[in-house]
Amino acid sequence: MTSIEETAPGRDHFTDFDLDSPEFTEDYEQVLGDLVAKCPVAHSKVAGGYYVVSRYDDVRQCAQDWETFSSEGGFEPGRGGEGGAKLYPVELDPPYQTRWRNALGPYFSPRAIRSREANIREQVNYLIDGFIEKGRVDFVEEFAAHLPGRVFFGSFLGVPFSELPPIQKATDDAMRGPMEGRGEAWVAVATFLDGYLRARQEEPPRDDFIDVILAGVEDHDGNPCSWDHKLYVLTDLLAGGIGTTTYLLAGIAHHLATHPEDRAALAEDRSLWSGAIEEFIRYYASIVALGRTATRPTEVAGQSIAEGDFLMLSFAAACRDPKYFENPHEIDIRRKIAVNPAFSFGPHRCIGSHIARLEATISLEEILRRLPDLALAEGGEPVYSNSTIARNMDSLVVTFTPGEREGRTE
Repeated sequence: MTSIEETAPGRDHFTDFDLDSPEFTEDYEQVLGDLVAKCPVAHSKVAGGYYVVSRYDDVRQCAQDWETFSSEGGFEPGRGGEGGAKLYPVELDPPYQTRWRNALGPYFSPRAIRSREANIREQVNYLIDGFIEKGRVDFVEEFAAHLPGRVFFGSFLGVPFSELPPIQKATDDAMRGPMEGRGEAWVAVATFLDGYLRARQEEPPRDDFIDVILAGVEDHDGNPCSWDHKLYVLTDLLAGGIGTTTYLLAGIAHHLATHPEDRAALAEDRSLWSGAIEEFIRYYASIVALGRTATRPTEVAGQSIAEGDFLMLSFAAACRDPKYFENPHEIDIRRKIAVNPAFSFGPHRCIGSHIARLEATISLEEILRRLPDLALAEGGEPVYSNSTIARNMDSLVVTFTPGEREGRTE
């Protein structure tokens, strides 16, 4: 392993890595680049110790080989063992995971998601209407942190928008709030989702993914899955669709505000949008890493791995592997991306990827149309945080020429 003097200052990220350390948060790009270039399997002393796998090929191999690298030991350090709430199917292996994936998949296909376009556009413009007359906004607080929740609860679950503020606040606190309060916030979220499922159980079917969750699938033992497992699945869909997209939307706004040449190019040439969205997803990969547990002795990038060892597969680092992405620490809106590692690989490739793409595309379109001179406010540089598996942007203050509302109503 390379000496820390040759890499990011302040901490030996190769032998004493910590996903939650302030040094990682502050030197994020440099640390990820150092891991990919010089230490493809770093080690942490936190939570009993774990490894961090960073290169694209190694992350892909581990993610695809679920029989050697199991998801059932938890998605982050310290979550293994029996008992406690889980996130399913992210903490399941095939074939149980596959049964859930196959059942839910049709409701998250490109065709199914396209039917949500008008509703998502309505939500985007509703939020923009809320601040467009001001000429200045914290884009995270008034847009990026709200849109995914409005889409999930309003469009997908059909929760009246008048009832959203408390559950959106609980969700935001669970995702981005102070660490000491996240457990309580997750309890509030789970309580709400449990009540929602029970209410839906008493209603006629709506032919949506909630009907699929309520019907359930066979568990590991071939028995009908439990109520708790159904709740775990809905909670996972919520967690995967809200916090991750918040960071992506904030990242898009930050890039447009700080790169007027790219903003002008995107406004001029719509054909750039698809590739640009993939590039934003790559660069603003919200999921820094997800956990796997080795089921047998093996080796990754020359590092011996014992049975029971815990590994974090760093998708954010894989997104910065120069073997696949030239100048990986820069955003190139003309980059061609064949497979986006931000969405993982193998059986756990993100089921909600098409929702993220659509929310990002519509947001990009409406920002270019309604906030064409978006700029970073003086002193408005983004504030970042890390929360074990995720990268967050907690604040982003931008300015623009004030405009008119287009009909903000609930």
